[in-house]
Amino acid sequence: MEQFKQPIIDHYEDELDIFQTYLEDLGYSPHTITCYLSDVQSFLLFLFHKNEKFISLDEVSSKQIQEFLRKTQKGKAKTTRNRRLMALRTFFKSLVKAEELAFNPAVDVEMAKTEKNLLPTYLNDEELRLLFQCIKHDQYHIRNKCILMLMGLAGLRVIEIHNLNTTDLIRDEHEPGINVLGKGNKVRYIPLPDALFQLLLEYDRMYRPTPKPEHQNAFFLSKRGERISRRRIQMIAEETFEKLKSLPDFSYLQNKPLSSHKLRHSFGTRLVREGVDLVTIQELMGHTNLSTTQIYIHVNNKQKREAMKNSNVLKFFQ
Repeated sequence: MEQFKQPIIDHYEDELDIFQTYLEDLGYSPHTITCYLSDVQSFLLFLFHKNEKFISLDEVSSKQIQEFLRKTQKGKAKTTRNRRLMALRTFFKSLVKAEELAFNPAVDVEMAKTEKNLLPTYLNDEELRLLFQCIKHDQYHIRNKCILMLMGLAGLRVIEIHNLNTTDLIRDEHEPGINVLGKGNKVRYIPLPDALFQLLLEYDRMYRPTPKPEHQNAFFLSKRGERISRRRIQMIAEETFEKLKSLPDFSYLQNKPLSSHKLRHSFGTRLVREGVDLVTIQELMGHTNLSTTQIYIHVNNKQKREAMKNSNVLKFFQ
């Protein structure tokens, strides 16, 4: 199907250009724009193969959108389906606003229901410590250790690791930290533990490859001197998780859905357990809404038992 993709993109070039301009004007992040464009292109490819010809977008029905979502849903999370639907809703909305279409066929397609307040998957302190020890000892060891530790000990997203620049490091001896470009192009300041900051400096001084001119400011680089890709960051995490799962005492993790984003969950969970207030955690993690931060307030049954055992209620029975 890929060989048909470019002709289809070319055929709908004007509509896709309107869509991209609309997203940029509304301040969507480059990552979101890329994802939304990819989702819409996949839908246009689906339409072409279903009809065996190019069709006008004013002929698209909600039924076709539902069929596309259903056929691309296999093995995917409900959140992925909802993102694709949001991309299509926004695409057709941009065309309606540009007076290219009279109506939005995606409006009547309902979002998939997702379970609210699910407990996030995370690593406890011992699992996290062993994970860092499982990082492959090769020429990229220090780089990869920096990447995984920034996610697990500072809560950075994959896209934020990807976007990190050398100029984002705050090289203050007394208050070291980084400026992080997060969702919605918002920059947040994260103070760093000295040991982690020193590791970043070690990578910068001794292990960072010579960058290509166009990647001069990128902090994490590939062996070719280019800004490290988001997929490579995910692969580093996946490979290290697999090594952790292979350890004799950690085989129970085989059924745990571990990914790079779970390191961020581990960071948020640890802060809650250490008694950090939610507003501070919200700021550190770059959450727009406090309700997102609240998913980290989960305690295990042992903590509940200890809390009740230590509660002095005898005075109420005297």
